Amino acid sequence: MLVDGCLACDVLAGKVTPPGGVIYDDQYWRVDHSTSPVVLPGFLIIKPRRHVEHIALLTVEEMAAFGPLLRNTCRALAHVLHPAKIYATSFGESVAHVHWYVLPRMPDMPANGFEVLSRLFGEKPWAGSDEEAAAIADQVRPILTEMMRQDIARGMERH
Repeated sequence: MLVDGCLACDVLAGKVTPPGGVIYDDQYWRVDHSTSPVVLPGFLIIKPRRHVEHIALLTVEEMAAFGPLLRNTCRALAHVLHPAKIYATSFGESVAHVHWYVLPRMPDMPANGFEVLSRLFGEKPWAGSDEEAAAIADQVRPILTEMMRQDIARGMERH
């Protein structure tokens, strides 16, 4: 079930299109770039395909699928951007739909996650264009898709 007025649900319903479109989608999760205005090229969002407002309300199946997706999203983004570090965090305050930020900290950014987050949403010193975000999404998409395909194939071999 999706909820009207929820930004994450609006993205899932196609009412809002992130730069570069859908990066990865399966029965439980969607990965796409953050929406416009782009505060950081490479700022990806992982969200469940259904409206859920708290991590504790995710199903066992959703959580089982989440671990490999988070790992592979970070790996694919690292392959494309070569950041100094990748942050993965969930706040869910302004958008109640639970979601995770996957943020590349590039070498020229401060090595302090709190400062990065504060500046990211405050002064926006690393803002970029929709075109930059779409180009990153286009590069991450095939890498992430292949990583997930390989994980699924390995999982099937074990059963």
